[in-house]
Amino acid sequence: MSTDVKGRALELPRNEAAVLRASWRAEVSRQRAAGELLDVADALAVFGIVEELRERGWDRRWRRPPGEARQPGRWPGSRHGGYPESITLRLPSKVAERVLSACWWTSASSIARLRTWRDENPGIVIPQRSLDGRRQLEGPLAEYEQLSARVTTVGDVYRAALERGITAAVQLSDEAPSGSRGLVP
Repeated sequence: MSTDVKGRALELPRNEAAVLRASWRAEVSRQRAAGELLDVADALAVFGIVEELRERGWDRRWRRPPGEARQPGRWPGSRHGGYPESITLRLPSKVAERVLSACWWTSASSIARLRTWRDENPGIVIPQRSLDGRRQLEGPLAEYEQLSARVTTVGDVYRAALERGITAAVQLSDEAPSGSRGLVP
C-alpha cells in the first residue's frame, strides 16, 4: 500500500479508512489485471502468459486435454529436463488450464508420431539437446528433430511469458515518473 494511502487512512475514522483501503486494493487489482502494474511475480507472469498466448494465436477456448497431458514427467519431444532455477507461481486456474490445453492440442499429433517413432527406432539414443543447426541430420534423427520441434510444452510457454512479463515490467518502470513509489487512487 502506498505510503500516501497509509497516511491518509491513519487520519480517517475507521469506517472511512476501511473504505479507502478497499478502494486501494480494488485499484491495485484492476491495474494488475490490465497489465499496468506488474509488481509481483504472479501479476508479471499472468500478463506475460496472456501476451504469449495472444502472440501465438492461442488466446481462444480449447477443448479440455486428456488425462495423459497431466501425467508427471516430460512429454515426448521435450528436451528440457529441468532448470537449475525455479519460480513458484499462483496462476488463475483458467490461465493455467488454457496454457495446458493449448500446448497439448497444438502438440498432440507430433507427440503421437514421436511415440510411433520410438516404437520403430528402439535402439536410437536421443541427445538431450537439439542437434539442429550444429550438423546436417539425416534419417531417423532428422525425423525426430522435425517432430520434436513441433512440441510446445507448458514450460516453454511459461519461460517465454516470464521473459515477456519482465520486459513489460522494465518498460513500465522506465515510464514511471521519477520518484514515484506507489499508486495513489
